[in-house]
Amino acid sequence: MNITALTPRFSGQAIPSTLLNDLVNRQATGKLTVQNPFDELVTWQVYLGNGKIHFANSATGPEERLNYLMGNHLNKRKITLPPKIHNDYDYLCELWKKEIFSFQQTRSILTQFTQEALVQILSLPKTNCDFNKNDNLHHLFLNLDFQKSITPLKHKIRYWWELKSEINSPFQRPLVENWDKFNRTLVKAELRGYNLLKGFRQCMENLDCLYGIASHTQLSTLQLALLMRPLIKSGEIKMLSYQEIETDNRPLVVCVNDRPAMQRILQYTLDAGGFRSLQLEDPFKALSILLGQQPKAILLDADMESISGYQLCSLCRKSGALNEVPIFILGENNGISERIRAKLSGASAYIGNPFFPNELLNLIDPASNYAISA
Repeated sequence: MNITALTPRFSGQAIPSTLLNDLVNRQATGKLTVQNPFDELVTWQVYLGNGKIHFANSATGPEERLNYLMGNHLNKRKITLPPKIHNDYDYLCELWKKEIFSFQQTRSILTQFTQEALVQILSLPKTNCDFNKNDNLHHLFLNLDFQKSITPLKHKIRYWWELKSEINSPFQRPLVENWDKFNRTLVKAELRGYNLLKGFRQCMENLDCLYGIASHTQLSTLQLALLMRPLIKSGEIKMLSYQEIETDNRPLVVCVNDRPAMQRILQYTLDAGGFRSLQLEDPFKALSILLGQQPKAILLDADMESISGYQLCSLCRKSGALNEVPIFILGENNGISERIRAKLSGASAYIGNPFFPNELLNLIDPASNYAISA
């Protein structure tokens, strides 16, 4: 790209690091947009003012990046991200205006956002770039020196450059097609981080991107990418391109049941009733997973091998987060003793098998009048 004379707007192919360095040296003002050459849906932006960095971000998936980069800040202040955010900079400015964050706190957060974006931009090869001199920010918090900003980031830039053949951005979505084979490979290879990767199963089944998965852990996206790299190379994990996935806003019902046939029945029934279901087989892991969810109801199998549904129900009731959630115990028998035992464990009701779908759905949501054929 020839930028000997900066017109109000120009676009073309360039190496982002070279172009950005040239714009900084020319003390340019405006917005540079850089496309990920491996995924056209992912674009990055750098706002410049007289050769200084005012902000850098992604035009893609602001919700995922916000949750990853400042989820802890929001949780401490009991702030829930809106389902759709069009501009992360405007959103952060609104939090500052509402005095949720001080000016210095906002500067610190914006600096973190900018550095993370610069790592991704500067690790890209030659790609489509666009510079618009007339596109600027309304509120200015940052005026960063480019070279000083990237000096502590050079090792991260190098790592992401080397990762590009396997993972081209943290917006990619890892997919495991065969979980049994995946788990066998982890055990056989004795890979470091085995237990961590097993714990990401729900995130990967939801097709969360790396930002989404990392936000549930203490890992950075780079650490997560390096952990997954051997499994991507071996084919155990496939990396999908980024695409916005519609959020499933249906009420969640968590089912803890170690019988596959019953799992299928419950999933079909709940789906037909307009509920989203999460099927869990291991009751010992279920409690920690339940604490991270906000279920409308919980369905427990009475007769699981490792721990009974009655015992798991009692444990759930000891947690403040699950104390008010309706819990239903499903069992093979339908006698008075089972109902008494369920009541003593804290269950909302006992459901004997076989049951009618309408019966189950109306217990979960009494306000509705379900009429679904068995």
